[in-house]
Amino acid sequence: MKTKNDEKSETPAEAKPPAKRLKRWLRRIAIAFVILIGAFVLFRLVYPVWTNSRVPADAPRIAFSLDNSLLGRVGITDTPFQRVMAAAGGRLVTLRPDAAGEPVDPAAVESLLEDKRIDGVLLPGGGDVDPNLYGGDPNATMLVHRLRDDFEIALIRAAREKGLPILGICRGCQIINVAMGGTVRNLRLEPEIKKQHLVLRGHAVDIAPDSKLAEIFGVTHMEKVVSTHGNCVARPAPGVRIAATGPGDTIEAIEADSADNKGWIIGIQWHPEMTLDKQVQHKIFNTLVDRARKIRASTKGNGVQKDL
Repeated sequence: MKTKNDEKSETPAEAKPPAKRLKRWLRRIAIAFVILIGAFVLFRLVYPVWTNSRVPADAPRIAFSLDNSLLGRVGITDTPFQRVMAAAGGRLVTLRPDAAGEPVDPAAVESLLEDKRIDGVLLPGGGDVDPNLYGGDPNATMLVHRLRDDFEIALIRAAREKGLPILGICRGCQIINVAMGGTVRNLRLEPEIKKQHLVLRGHAVDIAPDSKLAEIFGVTHMEKVVSTHGNCVARPAPGVRIAATGPGDTIEAIEADSADNKGWIIGIQWHPEMTLDKQVQHKIFNTLVDRARKIRASTKGNGVQKDL
């Protein structure tokens, strides 16, 4: 005859009450989450140091405008650019929108370029440019950050006046155009066209044969570029030329000259930093760094830019 103790001994050890099992799994999930966060923090501390250690001390210094959003602060925005810039031989110098005061002081931006010894400018993607800056519809925009807009406009104008090379990616392309007096087209108001551009699988672009972009890439057509934009250039600013187009007659790239007509200003809507076609598309970063290196060499010694 079996006793109660015998019955208990035959009960599987793992047959614990549901509440205890739930508590155990929650503890495991919490530990895994803490480990994941710790690993990411360690990565964010080590990766920039490791990346910069691969770059020569005299590498061209590229100003990188980083927004104050959560993505910007945790490093999602700048990590791919750290990688491609290091591969191109340039050093990213992060500048945040509040670096020149609130409201933005254009004179402080000019001082930043001097104090940080900036040789070029890279403007990444992000939220929408404030439509009040170009007469757009303020009710059809997302993630507007006016301080960043004002800072980048001042940065573009100061860098252009100095003849520094400027590269804008996605939103960066749009803010270049707005800074020079152009407008932005909101593709969210055109659903059929928007679907062709907010897609990671990409779309084709046609590059103007006589453009700087065609000279850099060595092609006039790309079958697939990584595209995640809900806006693009509408009316190019005075002095801004269309360099590439995409589905729905969208302007996919623009280019312009500096104030002295010797500089190099290019904006592209797609994301070459995210492409697998590095051999072709990463040429844009190599060219930015090469131009910045020439700027550094031309001003070395007396701080006055000579003819390139």
